[in-house]
Amino acid sequence: MMAFHSVSWRIHCSCVDDIDLIEQAMKHLSDTKSEIIREKSKSYHGAPQVILEMKISNKKSAKLSFLKLGEDVLEEIVSNGLKSQIDDDKVLHVRLSLSAMVSGEYRLAKGPERKNAVKGRFKIESYPGQKPSEIITALLETASSE
Repeated sequence: MMAFHSVSWRIHCSCVDDIDLIEQAMKHLSDTKSEIIREKSKSYHGAPQVILEMKISNKKSAKLSFLKLGEDVLEEIVSNGLKSQIDDDKVLHVRLSLSAMVSGEYRLAKGPERKNAVKGRFKIESYPGQKPSEIITALLETASSE
């Protein structure tokens, strides 16, 4: 059972962040050697920043990236209300704590952490008559029984 067409992970880094460390931690979100693109730009206020982005286009790899978040994070995503995290384009939005990720663990970003979070965008594979939230619920039920 597939659940996602693709996923993209994105992080906005400031000039004081250890970009190499963040990039290494980001690689663990993929089971493949997905390329991480570094884009230099300026923040809204003009400060230099680097945007790291990793796209996973393979359906199986996108699903594995989601499941790598771990049971606790996945349960919290559901308990927070799946429908409120899925937009009209059938994209599930997830924000992970950057500080936790570079420490080797995954947890959802809360409060002020949400501003500087690891942003995940999971494109849900759903067709007319299917509800995206039910597809995610079915994936989690299947994964927990394996």
